[in-house]
Amino acid sequence: MNKQLLFAIFCLSSFSAVANNNGADLYQRHCAQCHGSDGEPVMPGAANFNLQQGLNQSPKALALRIENGKRSCPPFAGVLNEQQLYDLVSHLRKMGR
Repeated sequence: MNKQLLFAIFCLSSFSAVANNNGADLYQRHCAQCHGSDGEPVMPGAANFNLQQGLNQSPKALALRIENGKRSCPPFAGVLNEQQLYDLVSHLRKMGR
């Protein structure tokens, strides 16, 4: 029984790590050019994710914001699928902590 539990924990933690890597990869590919590779913005007016700017919303609200764009941030509807949006949101929420 303990072996089954350990196996289940291993599988779930591996899945979480993959999702986290996907979010980081997506961030570097689509967001870092304005928001900086570490969350410190390089473009004037871009949110500073190290200070959690703009991240105090529900995951669904953040995913919709990314999907629809805002001000100079382009929309990613049709570029990122739903899972990718939530992987990116998960990564953003971990920045600056």
